[in-house]
Amino acid sequence: MSKYQHTSMYCYPGTDVLINHFELYDEDKLKEIEAVYSVYRLSELAVSPLYDPVDREAFLEIHRWILQDIYPFAGKLREEMISKGSSTFAHPTHLDAQLTKVFEELASEQYLKNLPRPLFIERLAYFLSELNALHPFREGNGRTVREFARQLAANAGYRLDWEKIPGTAEIINAFVDSFNSNNDRLEQLLDEIISKQKDDH
Repeated sequence: MSKYQHTSMYCYPGTDVLINHFELYDEDKLKEIEAVYSVYRLSELAVSPLYDPVDREAFLEIHRWILQDIYPFAGKLREEMISKGSSTFAHPTHLDAQLTKVFEELASEQYLKNLPRPLFIERLAYFLSELNALHPFREGNGRTVREFARQLAANAGYRLDWEKIPGTAEIINAFVDSFNSNNDRLEQLLDEIISKQKDDH
């Protein structure tokens, strides 16, 4: 069953398997390899200096870093329509301009620094919902958005622990709600996993 309900220019002809550096045609095997490498790359980001600010270029670089071992499109905006279930994401011809607009708005808000916790959560939920609605990459959107959020929060003096959420279903459901213009569940989820960062200096 195809995750994205259409034939993809990113897949090997006649398959739903994404073209990959390992030339794997078995989707299950590819997902296993992808998980191993992406977890490794995310662990590197966890101990690396934060991007500051986490601007448009940093966002694209996070995606490139996570999936660089697997896919040729790592760090590149998608060039085709994609949808999941009843959600159809932004048209590729509008992605560049819309993504730039989101990050210009984020910059105008000083990357959410110096905000009290309730307002920080509200604005973070807003920007995460905007990025999710764009779904700017062919694969790896969730991982990239979560790492982006972690770094944005850290730069703003907050700790964001996605690991506190058991499984991904709760996160996915919160983003589905946000896609339908309701950020309540996403804000509630963020409230559960965001704490004030301790000063280690």
